Amino acid sequence: MRRLLRLIWRGLRRGRFVGTIAAMHSARLSYAPVTLGDAGRFHRIACDEHVRRYLLDGVVVSMEWSAQRIDESQASFARRGVGLWLAHERSSNELVGFCGFIELPSIHVEPQLVYALFERFTGTGYATEMARASICHACTRARFRDVFASVDAANVASRRVLEKLGFEPIAGSQGTFGATSLLRLDATEGAHDRCA
Repeated sequence: MRRLLRLIWRGLRRGRFVGTIAAMHSARLSYAPVTLGDAGRFHRIACDEHVRRYLLDGVVVSMEWSAQRIDESQASFARRGVGLWLAHERSSNELVGFCGFIELPSIHVEPQLVYALFERFTGTGYATEMARASICHACTRARFRDVFASVDAANVASRRVLEKLGFEPIAGSQGTFGATSLLRLDATEGAHDRCA
């Protein structure tokens, strides 16, 4: 808990929690940048069994891990114009998951698109909606020319989402649970169509 409070204080001193990043909306979801005040909700998503299976290779993470990801997200918003958002249903305000961009320098130098949602929301089109909103922000606000994402071969549903949005595989590697693909979306082609 002390470490979490230190991270919050450090973020406040650096001016990271001033409302400079706009909230977003899509047809059925609203998005708010993740702050350390959201650490409990973000951590609940990160610890969800369904999310861990596909995003964290099954690893159970600590609250400190979650706070560190939030701190990194705030730094990424300041540096690159992208980070992580919590996604809520507009009709009920129920927490659906998170989406946005994280930096994984061991995989690629550019921030990567990520989205994670509770299993009860799978099959609703929310993953596509979350990914599309994140891509739209990256293209129109942060001026990305390319958007990158990586996906495990076992995560067939996520691969379909990325392909539907126009991502194409550019590299492969061996991950913890099998093959992993790095995909790229040319954000200069039809970027405004993806925001519709």
